[in-house]
Amino acid sequence: MERASEALSVDDVYSLAEEIGKEFEILIDSYGVDPVNKLVTKVIRVLEYLEAYATKNDIASDEIAQLRAQIYQLEHDKYEKAESRSKLEKEMEQYEDTWRQEMKDLGGLVARLQEENSKLSSSLKEKESHRSLQCETHSVTLGEDIVVLERLRDAFDKQAAQLKQCEKDKANQAADIESLQQQLEASKKATQEQSRRNRRLQQQMRQLCDERGDLQVQLQDQQSQLQALQERLGLAVKDHDDLLQSRDAVLDMQGKVVIDLDDPNRPRFTLEELKHILFERNELKARVSDLEDELALYRPRPVDPPSPVKDEDRPVQGPINQEPEEKLFSYGKASGIRKFFPSALWPRVKPG
Repeated sequence: MERASEALSVDDVYSLAEEIGKEFEILIDSYGVDPVNKLVTKVIRVLEYLEAYATKNDIASDEIAQLRAQIYQLEHDKYEKAESRSKLEKEMEQYEDTWRQEMKDLGGLVARLQEENSKLSSSLKEKESHRSLQCETHSVTLGEDIVVLERLRDAFDKQAAQLKQCEKDKANQAADIESLQQQLEASKKATQEQSRRNRRLQQQMRQLCDERGDLQVQLQDQQSQLQALQERLGLAVKDHDDLLQSRDAVLDMQGKVVIDLDDPNRPRFTLEELKHILFERNELKARVSDLEDELALYRPRPVDPPSPVKDEDRPVQGPINQEPEEKLFSYGKASGIRKFFPSALWPRVKPG
């Protein structure tokens, strides 16, 4: 199963566990339960860690999808705010153009009014007889000028307030854009951190798979060596029994030399040859004991003690005691991994 760590799910872990369980069933059919029991325990622990990681990965994927949706929404809001800002700037430009045009028109009106005032002043000097009439006309004109100036002042104040409000809106939009950029940077950092964790966990999983293959090869080598040593041990025990029978016959016939050529139990070795055979037998027993100690390291429970031997034939000590099962296994929450492995291993496998 070749998939990227970012796409690893709980179903993928269960599929991998099912494949590994089938391989272990083949090994158990070939070599039995005891040689692979401890390895199965470690593999189940690793798969349970991987299951927990896949669960977290699913949650992280959902969070990443939510963050991407938020980023898309923020970018959309940013785009809308940019359009609103552009539209507002255009409206401000239009307001400014209108205000300039009105100010220009009002300036022209003031100039015309001033010109009319100068003309009226000249007319007042020329027509003193119509002084009262001209005064009334002049008062009316001044009243109109005052009204126009008040309108200009109100329009100016209104446009100044609009300009301040536009500047305030621009500042708020700039703050919103900066906040969106910070959120986007935080989302990118979270995504990068999750990718680094996924890559690291995928590397650990590959290392565990490599170690599993090495352990399988070592187990096969140990089985081959053990079988060969058992065959040699059987031959050595048979020769030892023959030697004991021959020695008893020699003791009964002390001081006599009687050899029956047809006797299958007649002595066939010299004293030096017997010493050499006994020495080789002791070496074989020591080697078998060492191999039993090595096998005890791969078994989760103590093996049956070897059959007792005579005091004069005991060259080495027996196999070491195994650690209690409570020390070899830690108890924890059960998961769905165990169901993919042979039921014969369940009573001794405690999910870690």
